[in-house]
Amino acid sequence: MSLAQVLSGERHGVFHWRARADAERRAEEAGWRYVLLDTAEAGDRDGFLDRCAEAFDLPAGFGRTWDSLDDCLRGLDLEEPEGLLVVWQGWGTLAEQDPGAFEVAIEVFQDACVSWHDDDVPGAVLLIGGGPETDLPAV
Repeated sequence: MSLAQVLSGERHGVFHWRARADAERRAEEAGWRYVLLDTAEAGDRDGFLDRCAEAFDLPAGFGRTWDSLDDCLRGLDLEEPEGLLVVWQGWGTLAEQDPGAFEVAIEVFQDACVSWHDDDVPGAVLLIGGGPETDLPAV
């Protein structure tokens, strides 16, 4: 599978991305919103949720819980872009230091991608950089 397939809306979900080739430019060319989520310094749930609040510009009332993140991601204003591409760098820190939180984060992102797809807005989360082995499909 390729990034082109993701940006065409052909595939949605959470993927491990081995390349880094100008994802922001390619997302913009496809009319997609681009979000960079950098969690290299977030080794636990709270740190991860803080980085998500910043990256997604979540409302001040964001409850910093998994349910709240799930609700906020599903409720993102996605009427204008053709899709949403999230590039998650530094994911390995959370995966290594708090594997349980990492698993829940993946579930939340997978559910959000399904929700966006159901709203006719394709979306994908690409994990870039090093970390432990995952069973996520590669792009």
